[in-house]
Amino acid sequence: MPKASSMRRTQSAVTEIELDLGRYELRRRGRRVKLEKKPMELLIFLVARREQLVSRKDIVTKLWRSDLFIDTEPNINNIVRKIRAALGDNSDKPRFLETVVGKGYRFIGPVRVIDARFPQSHYEEGFSDESGQERAPARTEHPSLVVRPLFLLGNIHDDQGVCLGFADALVSRLGNLQGVDVLPTSATLNVPPEMHSSDVGSRLGVRFVVHGAIQESKGQWRLSLEMFDTHLQIAVFRRKCDLNLHRLSDLEDDIAKQIAGALSRPWHPPVAGQRPRYSKDPLAYAEFVRGYRLSSSGDDSHLEEAAERLTTAVTRDPGFSLAHATLSLVYATRHFEIDPASIWLEKAEFHCRRALEMDPDLPEGHVANAFLLWGPSKNFQHLEAIAELRRALALQKNLPHAYNRLGTILAHVGLLDHAREMYERGRPFQPKQAVSHSIVQVYIWNREYDLAREEIRAWRTESPGNKYPLYFAPQLAMMMEDWNEAKVLLDEAVELLPQEPLTISLLGVYYALKGKAVLALDCLTRACSSAKSFGHAHHTYYQVACILSLLDRPTEAFEWLERSVSTGFACWPFFLKDACLRNLRSLPEFEVLISSLQAKYPDHLGLL
Repeated sequence: MPKASSMRRTQSAVTEIELDLGRYELRRRGRRVKLEKKPMELLIFLVARREQLVSRKDIVTKLWRSDLFIDTEPNINNIVRKIRAALGDNSDKPRFLETVVGKGYRFIGPVRVIDARFPQSHYEEGFSDESGQERAPARTEHPSLVVRPLFLLGNIHDDQGVCLGFADALVSRLGNLQGVDVLPTSATLNVPPEMHSSDVGSRLGVRFVVHGAIQESKGQWRLSLEMFDTHLQIAVFRRKCDLNLHRLSDLEDDIAKQIAGALSRPWHPPVAGQRPRYSKDPLAYAEFVRGYRLSSSGDDSHLEEAAERLTTAVTRDPGFSLAHATLSLVYATRHFEIDPASIWLEKAEFHCRRALEMDPDLPEGHVANAFLLWGPSKNFQHLEAIAELRRALALQKNLPHAYNRLGTILAHVGLLDHAREMYERGRPFQPKQAVSHSIVQVYIWNREYDLAREEIRAWRTESPGNKYPLYFAPQLAMMMEDWNEAKVLLDEAVELLPQEPLTISLLGVYYALKGKAVLALDCLTRACSSAKSFGHAHHTYYQVACILSLLDRPTEAFEWLERSVSTGFACWPFFLKDACLRNLRSLPEFEVLISSLQAKYPDHLGLL
């Protein structure tokens, strides 16, 4: 009987405390218990080493990395008290957390740990780090991972761009691991290099952080690398080795294979005869890495220097296909977003063509080509651009720009549900799994006003000077008939973008809706007289159609609507909902237009 009673107490205790690593929360008797970050980190650390003594020194290293500037004794005591309070434990008669006087702590109690890990597989069996100690299995239902640029220790200089290039090479090799979301290299560029892996995981919304450092010893570079599990607060993979700059590719393959093993995923080595991703010319490689960093920073003011760096790379090594593709995107961005001079478009087309001639299976080359195909110079070739983006994602799945561009194209041809799906599919490959702000197009054209308002607010907070939320904000206010707000937002947009036809024609729509025909027509004239369209002429044409429709000039309005469709904006579900086009819906030719668009862009087009 005593034995049975003891067993019942143990079973009750097991159900009493649950540590849910997937949700990062503690539950007691099924109810969530609030626990601050440091106590939760320590609890996870202690549970991971259950029944083992964890020294106070180990705790300091885990929670603070150093005790140089922190009075750790009272901090540890306070954190332990909070853990005991959350567990309902008593230090005099501990059921869960035992104090080993003068040494540290030991977790002794039963607890149900809820993790997304699968049972140990043959990829994990016998896998150990350099010390020979077996590691905790790292497989999760759908783990997320980021690779940080290497950190330099000591008085050495990375003149060849190894730190960032090594990280990017691992990302490309790990990008297609089954069931693993690997963030692109660009996601890490704004993360401070000294930030601890736990904080990186929290900032980027990932579980696993691969990070490492290079130091010099007796004239030889040494690499130290680890993959850190931010949920379990332990390293699940470590590697130390000499760094031979002439055999980087072999080392990158080897480490990618070991990381895949630590994640219990099968590893598929590069196909024999596959074209090398990077140049073997040290200067070309270094210049590419510098140009890539600048072009991926999100700051358009860096594009000119990025182009110079990348141009040096392809001049040094004309066969460097990845540098050509990256340079093509830089020039395309400069043409569409900053300066519509044709010289930038010509350069973008040249370098894209060179990239794909040399490497037809380069994912970035197909993304660059899609950006050109879906632009004014190619008259927005929707179908061809979609095919290119599909091919890029078939080659490498962790390309957020490809998903976002697919979402934008599908929205423009009226496949709004599929567009939303593409934006969502790109979410895992962006920091914090944030969806692209461009999804606001779907919300507005689908008349989901609350979602649109929240997205615009977030976009403007994140990028106060960005012209797109400046444009979408008054459009939304007008659709909601909030006229005072619309006028304030329009005045702001026109003041900041006085030559932009998008905002001028939108102001014309506002005047037409308010019955001010003279002012509306004046805006129409100003918008049509400006050659500075930044690639969005089809939206200007659509808004001209809206002005003329509201002024009861349906024949002219329909002609402008057709021009909008023929130059890229064919979102027929919005045409059927937009009150501005009410006067066109009775026209037979309007019905024919809608039917033809439905046939041209069938639903299955949006499937990936």
